[in-house]
Amino acid sequence: MKKNILIALLFLLVFSPFPALALQPGAQKSPENPRVLVIPGTGDSQNLLRKLAQLFGRNRPGFTVEIPESIGSGGGIRSVLTGKNEIARVARPLTEKESGQTLSFRVFAHSPIVFAVSSEIAGVESLTLAQLVEIYSGKIQYWDSLGGSGKIYVMNREDGDSSRTVLDQLVPGFKEIIVPPGSVIYSTPEAVQTLLSSPNTIGYLPMPALIDTGLKVLKVQDVAPSAANIREKKYRLVVPFALVWKEPLSPLAQHFLDFLSSPGARKLMLENGVIPVNESN
Repeated sequence: MKKNILIALLFLLVFSPFPALALQPGAQKSPENPRVLVIPGTGDSQNLLRKLAQLFGRNRPGFTVEIPESIGSGGGIRSVLTGKNEIARVARPLTEKESGQTLSFRVFAHSPIVFAVSSEIAGVESLTLAQLVEIYSGKIQYWDSLGGSGKIYVMNREDGDSSRTVLDQLVPGFKEIIVPPGSVIYSTPEAVQTLLSSPNTIGYLPMPALIDTGLKVLKVQDVAPSAANIREKKYRLVVPFALVWKEPLSPLAQHFLDFLSSPGARKLMLENGVIPVNESN
């Protein structure tokens, strides 16, 4: 009897379908859960991708796409290059050095960069490009001169941030502001919290981060950051939302990429203020 039990145990150890149970010397580490896809990276598309991941999972029980807290576009790319994650989210084009790392890159949506303020700021609905530069250079310090009231507090992003890069390129004079007043914020989720907790503050960030926050989005040059105005290139302050990876992709990662082109995903993107790539051409 004992001999039969011993033979059965040896059989399970050698032929078990679960490699982790096979106690073999020098056995390799078991692969990550093929039913879970983790996509690290930028905070700009964080909220949007979390909603897309939820929609993806509703029709695929047992499969999960996780969107962790921001580590920036660069951090996401490094996680792919080091093999820690197979896919990452970014909000900028690849650098020349990154392009030489055999990375695949796909823009799945375009998001407007918007200027936002507390809903308590009344009388200010639109700002010109010149007024924005004067605010961020410290020349305009009070909302009173713009139709509101109270002192203006400025929230800026760090040099190299995707939103700031767009403003440096497209807003004349913005790049020349050497030392802007106010605070520098280093992630989009933190930028949202700063605007929510700091009355009279103005900041800029991608539109999806503002959905359901109650913050007030300002027009620029009297042009709203609507889908129609983006398509017609009337509103030009736009940042790409993209994913990067190294081939080959796992089946789950490929399914998620394909899902981003589905009607349901495109509808959700539009509801969150961004333009799917196949909707913007």
